[in-house]
Amino acid sequence: TKEIRRYALRRRYQDFAWLHEQLYKQFVASVVPPLPDRRRLEYLTGDRFSEDFVGKRKHGLERFVRRVVLHPLLRTSHHLTVFLEAKDWSSEYEIKPKSENGVLDSIGDTLLNTFSKVRNRDERFVEMRDTVGRLGDNLARTQKLYLRVTKRQHDLQQAYEELGTGLVDLGDIETGMTMALVEAGNALKAHHLAVRQLAEQTEDLFLGEIDEYISYCEAYLELLRQRDQKQAEFEDLTEYLQQTAAERDRLANHQSAVGVSAVTNFIKGKVRDLRGVDPAISRQQRIENLGARINELEVAVDTSREDSAVFSELVAEEYEVFGQIKQHDFKRAFSALASSHIEFYSRT
Repeated sequence: TKEIRRYALRRRYQDFAWLHEQLYKQFVASVVPPLPDRRRLEYLTGDRFSEDFVGKRKHGLERFVRRVVLHPLLRTSHHLTVFLEAKDWSSEYEIKPKSENGVLDSIGDTLLNTFSKVRNRDERFVEMRDTVGRLGDNLARTQKLYLRVTKRQHDLQQAYEELGTGLVDLGDIETGMTMALVEAGNALKAHHLAVRQLAEQTEDLFLGEIDEYISYCEAYLELLRQRDQKQAEFEDLTEYLQQTAAERDRLANHQSAVGVSAVTNFIKGKVRDLRGVDPAISRQQRIENLGARINELEVAVDTSREDSAVFSELVAEEYEVFGQIKQHDFKRAFSALASSHIEFYSRT
C-alpha cells in the first residue's frame, strides 16, 4: 500500500488571500470559492481577535480549501501546490496591493457594461441566473431566521444558568429542601451548557456555511455578468460591422444617406467644398477607408464570437461544478446540524 505523508504548515489569512487571488487570475471562467470575511462575521459577536472568532474563521478557511480541492480545475493549479507544500514562504507569495490604474480600469469597464445590454438572451443562462439568485435570496432569509434563533438561544442559556445558580444558592438557605433545590439547579445549569453547545455548533457548522454560500452565489452571478458582457461586445461589434458595410455600399452605389447620417454627410460635404476637395476623389477615399475598417471589424467579430462561445461553454460547465460542490457542502452542513440537535435532545 502507498504510504500517506502527513505534514503541518503555518499559513496566515493573507496567504489564503494570495491563493484566492492567484486562482481568480488563472481561471477567469471559474468561480473561486469565497474566503470568510477577514473582519466581519454576522453570525458572531465579540472581538475579532478572540479565540472564538479566530476558531470560526479557521473553520471557514478549511472549508475554502476543501472546495478548491473539490473543483476539477482549481485543484490542478500550481499555485495550490505551492500553497500546500512551500516551506519557505517568501515575499514572492505575498498578496500585492492593487494599483490605482487597475481600479480605474475596472470602474471604466463597469461603466461601459452599464450601457451594453445583451439583445439575444440565451435561455440557459437566464435560467441559471434565476436559480442562483433564488438560492442566494433563500439563504439570506434562512440566515436571518437562524440569527434570531441563535440570539434567543444565547438569551435562554444565560437565563438557565442564572436560574440554576439561584436554585443552588437557595438550597443553602432552605435546609429542608436543599437536595431537591440543588438537583434542580444543577439540572438547569447542565441544560444551560447543552443550549450553549447547540448555539455554538449552529453558528460554526451551519451559519458559517450559509454566509459563505451567499458570497458563493454572488460570485457566480458576477461570472454570468461577465459572460453577458462578452456576448454584448460581440453583438455591438456585429452591429457596427453591418453599419459600416451599409455605409460603404451606399457610397459605392452613389445613394443618398437618410436620417442623422444625411445631416452629417451634408455638413462634411460643405466642409470638403470649402477646402476645394474633389467629391469623386473624396468618395473613393472614403470607400477605401471603410473597406479597410470592414476587414478589421470582420477579424474582431470572428475573434469576439469565438471568445464568447468558448466562455459561455465554460460558464455552463462551471454551473455543473457549482451544483456538485453545493450538494457536497449542503449534505455535510445539514448532517452536522441534525447531529447537533440529536446530541442536544439526547443530553436533555
